[in-house]
Amino acid sequence: MFKRPIFVLLVILILSIVFVDSFLPTVFLSNHYIKHLPQTQTFKYLITDSPKQTPKTYSYTAKIISYYDPATSKWESTKGKIKIYIPQKDSANKENKILQYGDVIVSSDNLQPIRNFDSLSSFNYVRYMRRQRIYHQVFIHKFELIDSNKGNKFISYAKKTNLLLKNRIQQTTMGKEQKNLAVALLLGDKRDLDKEIRQQFNTSGLAHILCVSGLHIMLIVFAVSSLLKYILPCTETFVYIRNIITVILCWVIAFVVGLTPSALRVATMLSVLTLSKFTYLNDDRCNVLAVTAFVFLVIDPLLLFNISFQLSFLAVLGLLTLFPFVYNKVKLRYKHPFKWINPLLANISATTSAQILCLPVIIINFSRFPILFLVSNLIVIPLMQIILVSLIVMLVVSDIPLVNNCVNCLCNFELSFLLNTAAVTDRITSWIFRL
Repeated sequence: MFKRPIFVLLVILILSIVFVDSFLPTVFLSNHYIKHLPQTQTFKYLITDSPKQTPKTYSYTAKIISYYDPATSKWESTKGKIKIYIPQKDSANKENKILQYGDVIVSSDNLQPIRNFDSLSSFNYVRYMRRQRIYHQVFIHKFELIDSNKGNKFISYAKKTNLLLKNRIQQTTMGKEQKNLAVALLLGDKRDLDKEIRQQFNTSGLAHILCVSGLHIMLIVFAVSSLLKYILPCTETFVYIRNIITVILCWVIAFVVGLTPSALRVATMLSVLTLSKFTYLNDDRCNVLAVTAFVFLVIDPLLLFNISFQLSFLAVLGLLTLFPFVYNKVKLRYKHPFKWINPLLANISATTSAQILCLPVIIINFSRFPILFLVSNLIVIPLMQIILVSLIVMLVVSDIPLVNNCVNCLCNFELSFLLNTAAVTDRITSWIFRL
């Protein structure tokens, strides 16, 4: 550790964040809306994410940007994040408008403190939301939409692109479940995915493929990089060009999925690791990863408690540290004359290496151990690369009738196989736990 001083600083930073979170306020409330309660309850809200649909409501994360001061009869600026819930139908049984990123609404409904769902549950929802700097929620029955497109323009364009691609997928001839799964895999949008299917993926240890993570981006990047090796000569200049294309591709994927925080973190992390090949830091990728984690935590300390952040960095750390050791052990144990087995052994080693470091986080947060994770990932991870490339091809050729039909059939078959794999693994796991 002392040969890599950044690890010492990273450990100190992590311990400091844990200490502050345990004994001190997580944020210093400068001009926070809490200071103006309960004198006022009329706020302007800026929607900062896409709607999430529940059986009766639409939920949003929003920022409070101003409040109405009765004393001065003026709107005053303020800040703070909040959770908003709006019924799907109003009191007249009419459909409420679905809000989008960048919309600004006004409402006078009362804010309510975040509370835990169930006193018997071990999950501390209050602490979970507090670590996202969200302290209140509001159930809005009456509101007025006063403005639109007030969010970050770049993020707004990214979310519109994401919605456009989602609509193109929904217009294909695939089955409903296959369409929803394709949207989840390629665009990171799980809202339309059936709850039972989500549970099957959780039980089988495949939940990580339902959000755009480092795995997705690395699989796509690897496929494109392999293609470029055949197109571009392996000279030093073209190696630089290939790496630059890889970095650009990471950010294109992050843009396509709507520049979500998790996609931005993964794109940044992979970009830093790729660009480090141009420097002497290429010999110590773990050090580069530690520096990246340190910078992220300095910018936003509460990321330490984000499960996506934990899994992303632990998975990459497992690949960088454990993969060479596991792969060498597997190759020596299973000697063979067939070259095609090497990629299979590499996949087993990579899956095992990433999952070993991720398992403590999975067990602590989800209170279960996916006992068949190695088998299910061994089947699914190689297939994922084919599926992702097939879905991209499907979007590209969606306007070519005959070709589009062929690709749609192929994608429908691949996604059906993935759904069946998750369902079978879920049934086997449930049977084992009943024994």
